Amino acid sequence: MSKLDNIITDSKYELLREQVHEFIQDHCIIRAEPGRYMEGKLEGSRYTWAFYLRNGLYRTDFMSAITQMWMKRVAEEIGHFDFQLSGLETASTPMIVGMPIYAQVFGVNLNGFSIRKDQKTYAMKNWLEGGATEQPVMLLDDLSNSGNSLRKAYDILEWHGMETFSTAFTLVNKINHNVHKSNRDRDFMLPEHIKIMSLFNLDDFDLVGNVELH
Repeated sequence: MSKLDNIITDSKYELLREQVHEFIQDHCIIRAEPGRYMEGKLEGSRYTWAFYLRNGLYRTDFMSAITQMWMKRVAEEIGHFDFQLSGLETASTPMIVGMPIYAQVFGVNLNGFSIRKDQKTYAMKNWLEGGATEQPVMLLDDLSNSGNSLRKAYDILEWHGMETFSTAFTLVNKINHNVHKSNRDRDFMLPEHIKIMSLFNLDDFDLVGNVELH
């Protein structure tokens, strides 16, 4: 049996997707009280809702579920696991550690390493944490189209002369697929040749863009 044969069924995928969707809906979307706002990332911006996916990413059952869903997508859409995993700290950190562990159950061995937000200022003065190999790097993050984390990780890999894989993975792509039909599989900060594979988008949670400037 090949590694690609040892993947979950369609029905198991849909069951896991429903369970993860419910958990995100109930525990990973922070909503402001009616008539009130949360401070946004950009100066002068404010939110009515925000994702906080680390409420799920540090749970073993959540990580197991998204790894199985990701593996099925990779097997069907890419056809191999000949890459390693990485991403910018800290949102990607539990994914870089957890996904290779759960993938071993299915006979898939994956290497992972982390990319620092800032270069270490002493000793090795390194940007990378862990043992990177020469394999192409699939970038991971909890969200795409939410900031410049994926782009910064991509740029740091470029500085190191490392190849970025043609697909990146995020748990949620923060776009409305019904609105961005021609760009639904992109992160607008990344080069166009890198496709975003995500398990959910804003339409799945009946959310719309919520940045308001004041």
